Amino acid sequence: MLETNLERIIENIETLATFNATPGNGVTRSAYSKEDQQAKEYLINEMKKLGLTIWEDGFSTLFGRKEGKLKDAPVVMIGSHYDSVVNGGAFDGAAGVISALETMRVLLENNIENDYPIELILMNAEEGETFGPGTGVSNSRAMVGTMTKKELETVKNRHGQTKLEAMKEYGLVPDLESAKRAPKSIKNFVELHIEQGPILEKDNVDIGLIEYLPGIGRYKVRFHGELEDSTAPMDTRKDALVAASKFVIAVNEIMKGLGSGIAGTVGALDISPNSNQFIPDYVQALVEIRTFDKAVLDSTNLKEEIKKVLADIEAETGVQTELLEMARIGYPNPTPPSVMDAENVEKMKVICDKLGYSHAIINNGTGHDAMIMTDFAPTNMIYVPSKDGISHHPDEWTDYADLKKGADVLLNLTMDICMENN
Repeated sequence: MLETNLERIIENIETLATFNATPGNGVTRSAYSKEDQQAKEYLINEMKKLGLTIWEDGFSTLFGRKEGKLKDAPVVMIGSHYDSVVNGGAFDGAAGVISALETMRVLLENNIENDYPIELILMNAEEGETFGPGTGVSNSRAMVGTMTKKELETVKNRHGQTKLEAMKEYGLVPDLESAKRAPKSIKNFVELHIEQGPILEKDNVDIGLIEYLPGIGRYKVRFHGELEDSTAPMDTRKDALVAASKFVIAVNEIMKGLGSGIAGTVGALDISPNSNQFIPDYVQALVEIRTFDKAVLDSTNLKEEIKKVLADIEAETGVQTELLEMARIGYPNPTPPSVMDAENVEKMKVICDKLGYSHAIINNGTGHDAMIMTDFAPTNMIYVPSKDGISHHPDEWTDYADLKKGADVLLNLTMDICMENN
């Protein structure tokens, strides 16, 4: 078993964190920003040291390629994203970028002659926070052909720029057609990521292996009642909060009735005027649904179930309701779970055992580029522990020794699957 170099991993992670718009308050490296460009130049220089073939596609995704013995063969693709949320941490996304870069270094240092070509993929627009809910994992969506011109022209960042305007200011005129990869052109896609949860640390487990990522659905529900003083008669009120409360309970019952293959919650309420002296005339509820079993989605029309509940609540309370979907443009809501390549999961178990690293199956997580890739190419994810489960925050932390273990697994899996008989 080969191993990666801890000192280089530390140096790369810490250097990448210096390309940051908010020093002293976490890491802020938004897509198409000055800090994005600085990080990209650093990564390009690191790849130049390795003699890789380097290019950017029509969506500003950065690649570094090590050719293989097989002519015109599909590629083994490894990497992640290097953009961050505002006041995020140094490890989300960057851990996968640096682990993939270090993997390529070790393969070259050890003169590993790969049959299939290997490509680093280093993405700069994964975070949905930059342009709003449903707009993340942009590089991978461009690569598989589901990014739309409409999205580029309509969604805006915190500075009021559309995605297209921000790209042009960055020096990029996007070409969605040229960014697409041909079907069957990718043999495997593998992404290492911090867990963004507490399980690995809590259970003292080194490596998380993913069989699937849950699908996700999000909805906004708005309740429009009538504002009155708290002295208003009980039988004439149109109380938006009472209606929203009935909805919270109904969603809980719907989810419980669908069995263990799905979970959902109403996790946020925005109440107006939010005063004990008045009957609320407006409430907005945010609903999140996590799906673990595609069969549940195939057999259930969740949107219609929610509509039925809202119709009953309107009839009972006199409060008017609105149902709005919070979905990625062009995608169903909720999306189905993303299934990983089972053969590679078994290979990683063996690799962990040989390296002496403990491992566990973890089938959870937020949206990742790997989620997009599962329907396009055999895909896998590797999780490494997150301190206290914290992510997207200045306190985000993964011990470097833990990250090295994940990089070691990525290295040895890559070395295996880039060979002709594997």
